[in-house]
Amino acid sequence: MSEILLRYPFSKEGLYLRVVETILATAIALYLLYTTTIINFVLSFTISFPLAYAILTSRDLLKTRRILIKLNNKDKCVLKRRKETSYYRFFAKIIITMICFLILPAIINPVVALGIILGTICGHGFSELTHYAYVSKCESKLGGELYYFLSEVKSNGYYYVGIRLLKRLSK
Repeated sequence: MSEILLRYPFSKEGLYLRVVETILATAIALYLLYTTTIINFVLSFTISFPLAYAILTSRDLLKTRRILIKLNNKDKCVLKRRKETSYYRFFAKIIITMICFLILPAIINPVVALGIILGTICGHGFSELTHYAYVSKCESKLGGELYYFLSEVKSNGYYYVGIRLLKRLSK
């Protein structure tokens, strides 16, 4: 059985992209926070940033802890058995989120919407970086590296998604 392996939670290149995204979003937000006199932006950003960070970080860290418990003394942890068409729901979630961010300024005050959007982007970026650091710490304790795996689609139309621990070779 063949599998596709991808670094968990993301590769070094993904880390660099997230660092750049987080720095840019934070720089824009800080510039606007210190140059604007509109209290609506300041309040919406200062509420949405820590809220997004707390929610996303706790979700990711709890997910990683559950994975580590399932991986206990095994090299593989199957998270889900999925149908070949299940990724359509994932793409639908992304599209709905993008549409919500696009219509948000039409529904509420655009200044408040900008604060919410920038706060969410910054919170997400810092959450991703925190999750990467946590996984790196766990990998050093485990003596290996965590990888996502995707198995090939079986004749019944299902494939498996999970996490695999690849041990480092001792020198």
